Amino acid sequence: MSEKHYTLGSDQQQAWMKDYFFPPRGIGFSEPGVVGLDSPEFAAYNVAKSFYQNHPEVFNLKYIAEKAGTSVDDVKARIKRMYDEHIIMLVMNPAVAVYGWGLYYWVVKLKKDVSAENRNKLSEWFQAKDDICTGYMMSPGGDFDYFNGNHMRVIDNLLTDVIGPWKDLPEVEYVHLCPIRRDVRESHVNMWDAPGDGYRKHIWSKKATENLLKHQTKVDKTDLAIIDAINSTSTVGDMFDYKVLEKLSGLNGTQMKKDFVEICDKRRFIVPMVYLNFMKLNLTMKMYLVRLFQNVPCYRKAQIVDELSANEDFNNIWEFTDSFYDILLSGYNEISDTAALRDLLEGYGEVEEVQVADSPRQFRRWVARLDDQNGFWEECVFTDDFLQNRTENEQVKLKFTDC
Repeated sequence: MSEKHYTLGSDQQQAWMKDYFFPPRGIGFSEPGVVGLDSPEFAAYNVAKSFYQNHPEVFNLKYIAEKAGTSVDDVKARIKRMYDEHIIMLVMNPAVAVYGWGLYYWVVKLKKDVSAENRNKLSEWFQAKDDICTGYMMSPGGDFDYFNGNHMRVIDNLLTDVIGPWKDLPEVEYVHLCPIRRDVRESHVNMWDAPGDGYRKHIWSKKATENLLKHQTKVDKTDLAIIDAINSTSTVGDMFDYKVLEKLSGLNGTQMKKDFVEICDKRRFIVPMVYLNFMKLNLTMKMYLVRLFQNVPCYRKAQIVDELSANEDFNNIWEFTDSFYDILLSGYNEISDTAALRDLLEGYGEVEEVQVADSPRQFRRWVARLDDQNGFWEECVFTDDFLQNRTENEQVKLKFTDC
């Protein structure tokens, strides 16, 4: 079969977008068929999220026990222990682009002489800013210092209210926006933009799993099998015990299941999953910020991301648009061959530059806070700038030094 070029004016024109469930055409499209996060269709998730901390039986324990090769009571006890030790958290990702939000990640580079005190002050401001739905702090000495993200309907609100207060600090070298075109993988779980039949697949390499079991003592093989069983259900109809959800909520379990299957399995705009807190397992992330040459067409960028997603050592994969950068991927320093991952990236002729940084700290997993050291574990404020104009208010500027 001859190579396709998707040339404008040909019968191949933009046909590459048909390979994906949501055509990767831009950011912030509001589509019919989505429902609000407080709508009845979300009842199953919302009830489970409200009760799982003390009632692990909201999960389909019988199914999980069979997959993990253990007993129902053991599964229940292990889920409770992992939650109590802040190793796992039940979370969800909404397909923000079809909700009308843009998903804007942004990279921050600090100047070399920034003091540890001022670096910490900025980190804590990021941690406490509810609008920042996901964020990572990097160790000093890397090619960049933060990689944070917001779902926002109005980019002016992002620039004014979230980035404006600190971007002119003398400690800041630059901040660059990285709008998401495709959300391919987050926290080991493939999202709606994963290629082929990869949607909702839980991705771990065999070697990384073996190394993780040797690296720490917080989780064992059975714990990982339980997490995998929950995240790998072929349908969300098997993820929860809907009879338990009915008993806890008073709602109709059959209807909750039907609705949740509809929005997750069929319409694909919500991915529920169990997040594994890498910080509790003494892991740090190696983050690769990739810049392609400007003459690389968008279809080829998508192909490269698809090819890279076949590598199971990448736990996060995002593809950008309208940015200085094109892709961000991450792996674990302690359990993966991070040098080989960098070599893989730099082996592409289309790659102009790969910037690298190490992340020991994640601020939030989407809007759920991860800072248990401050007593805010799982505190969740879902922000939305709908009908807001944050440019009208006088924003307080941060100031760390006397410069």
